[in-house]
Amino acid sequence: MRKSTRLLMVLLLAAFDFAAIAASILISFQLLVIDAVPSIYEWNVYSYILVTFVVFVLCNLIFSCYTSIWKNAGMNEAVRQFLSVTIFGGILFVTDRYLFLFLGPLGALRGAPVNPNRIPRGMPINQLLIICLLLFLFCMAIRMSMRMLRAFRNRVVTAVTKKGMRRILVFGCGEAGSYLITKLKNNPGDGLLPIVSLDINESLWGRKINGVPCIGGNDKLSEAIVCHEIDEVIVAIPSATRDILQFVVDTCKKHRCAMRRFGTINDVALDDLSGTSIKSINLEDLLHRDSITLNRDAMEAFIKDKTVLVTGGCGSIGSEICRQVLSQGCKKLLVFDIDENGLFHFNNEIKETYDEEKYITLMGSVRDRVRLEEIFDEYHPQVVFHAAAHKHVPMMEINPREAIKNNVFGTINVAQVTLSHGAEKFILISTDKAVNPTNIMGASKRIAEKAIQMFDNMSDTDFAAVRFGNVLGSNGSVVPFFREQIERGGPVTVTDPKMMRYFMTIPEAVQLVLEAGAMAQGGEIFVLDMGKPVRILDLARDLITLSGYEPDVDIKIEFTGLRPGEKLFEEISLKDEEVSKTENNKIYVMQPKEYDYFELANQIKRLEEAVVEDICCMFEKVHSLVPTFNHHMCKDAEPEEEEKCQ
Repeated sequence: MRKSTRLLMVLLLAAFDFAAIAASILISFQLLVIDAVPSIYEWNVYSYILVTFVVFVLCNLIFSCYTSIWKNAGMNEAVRQFLSVTIFGGILFVTDRYLFLFLGPLGALRGAPVNPNRIPRGMPINQLLIICLLLFLFCMAIRMSMRMLRAFRNRVVTAVTKKGMRRILVFGCGEAGSYLITKLKNNPGDGLLPIVSLDINESLWGRKINGVPCIGGNDKLSEAIVCHEIDEVIVAIPSATRDILQFVVDTCKKHRCAMRRFGTINDVALDDLSGTSIKSINLEDLLHRDSITLNRDAMEAFIKDKTVLVTGGCGSIGSEICRQVLSQGCKKLLVFDIDENGLFHFNNEIKETYDEEKYITLMGSVRDRVRLEEIFDEYHPQVVFHAAAHKHVPMMEINPREAIKNNVFGTINVAQVTLSHGAEKFILISTDKAVNPTNIMGASKRIAEKAIQMFDNMSDTDFAAVRFGNVLGSNGSVVPFFREQIERGGPVTVTDPKMMRYFMTIPEAVQLVLEAGAMAQGGEIFVLDMGKPVRILDLARDLITLSGYEPDVDIKIEFTGLRPGEKLFEEISLKDEEVSKTENNKIYVMQPKEYDYFELANQIKRLEEAVVEDICCMFEKVHSLVPTFNHHMCKDAEPEEEEKCQ
């Protein structure tokens, strides 16, 4: 439908241009003395109009005058139209004699007197200048009328619906703020009415953007919210510092005013005028630390021109690894996942940006050793990012065997195939829940960490792991869960008022993976400096307030108690791990510990046998590998059952 609409607009503009060409030529013929225009042009005026129209259409196509969105037209569009008309005039001037040779015989055929001994030299230059001037004026009048009609319609819609619209304060008057204000003004149907704006740049104070005044700096925010009865503040400063964001958040909380973030100018598609795309405030911007940017040069050198396999490639972390690997110039990306729908949707996403020769989506399970061998035999990946895992603690408490099968033996499958095919590096995506785990999910990831350190000890492939905190915005994480509860009107459920977690953003997590991969020499466990842990209750209160509600008044907060396997606090390293900083002072590294790898291999073998036997026996084997794990289900096991597990 959109393509057909655009085609219709192009045809309509071309029809207007034909009328403009005809009017320009006919009027110009009347403005000069009749003898100034060679009579052959008057006799063949309609043929001349048709030929010049074809030339003008070609010039407009070259300068993209038919693909511009004229209802939002500005100086750039006017300049392109001027260049098109200028080139059009130049072409007519240069080729006029050839046109005359065509028109002359045609005029003779129509009975017009033609004296071959008195062939005129073509259209006079002053006549061409008048035609071009009139043509430019007519074209711009036609095109700008679209913008004028749109502006008039928007004023009418705004006047009719003004009382029901949300009153908006735009914090930021730079490029992003100006674009946002214009966007909101042009789309009153979205129900957002920009009233005033603020900016930290004093040079912008007192100016107006599309009729919206910039009334001062951040010290005016509280006063502006009250005096102008602002319903919502939209931050439109892409480079806003932590202090500025925190100030806006605190002020909005004080006045119970909703807040959202318009991150960058790219947050709105330029060809999508159906509405604005303003993101809700990113809670990751409010986690008491600045976002971390890592060494992109090292990452690019690590990935460029290599074949990369990402297991769990359709998950939140896996898919972002895939995107960044493609952006770093890999030779071939192998996206491996068992989720058919996820592969389908991810393929549809990346094929819009990348050549299909750069990647391939492969379906299969990390538990299927034969399938993994097929992939390595055919594509020979040099770097492996292992992100496939079961991650939800309560779900794994209900299905503990699946946690061990997937997180432990799935990892071992991928690691063994990686080792046997001589890949360069294997990076395991781990979690802070692997540190002193009390739940089966954390224990399974800790065993996986120990396993890859064992493999590193016996091969030339570099095996390493990366521990994450909670990743904001990932599937099933707390922020999307809280937002859904707020949209339903509450209550927002928090397990315990004292619960605290480390948080990181998806881009931070993936940058950590890539830079850790670049630095890994084998056996290390890398951890990002995530600042101070955040109290989940504070996170819930902030999210409720920034949605325009008051916690415990408009939206209730309920405490549900710790779920099976949960801890109030998560740690990032074991007490006996040797922690040191890397060249990047935001990344810590735990050097490989010395294990009795022969005994470790035997313990893992016994665990593999126990998985298919008694569940309590499996828990006993997990406990022998991870002493902090002691599952409640088997605390009262009979002595004979314990003997069976020996």
